[in-house]
Amino acid sequence: MLKPALLIAATAILVSCSSMPGKPVLRGIAAYEGDPRLGERTDSICFASTIDGFRTNNDRTVVLKDGRREYLVEVLGACPELEFAQAIGLDARTNCLTRSDALLVSSSLMGQTTTVGSGRCLIKDIYTWDSRAEAKPEPETEDAPPAE
Repeated sequence: MLKPALLIAATAILVSCSSMPGKPVLRGIAAYEGDPRLGERTDSICFASTIDGFRTNNDRTVVLKDGRREYLVEVLGACPELEFAQAIGLDARTNCLTRSDALLVSSSLMGQTTTVGSGRCLIKDIYTWDSRAEAKPEPETEDAPPAE
């Protein structure tokens, strides 16, 4: 009988420790504040069909590559599929990718994307990105251990 009580007490202590307030985790564009790679906000990426790659993706942002230019795209809210994307399609109303258009995300190497469902991430903002600028250290994530 003592073991279940001890297990419950230990669980309660662990839960209370994990919910203690700490340094807030920055998300989306806020995680890149002061980063020299982050440029000005832009209204669109025209000739969206020339986007030929992506990288540095997490559940809130992704860097899209358009030939020599790069853009940091922030999605509206969390888009968990974006972090594990193997292929990204674009759902744009015009030839320019703008706010409120969508990224169609697939975790399949075959690139199967859909226009509806959980793999659709609405675009909140678009910023120019300069990967050649000296980067600051990567932002902390929820899974990162606390700095000592």
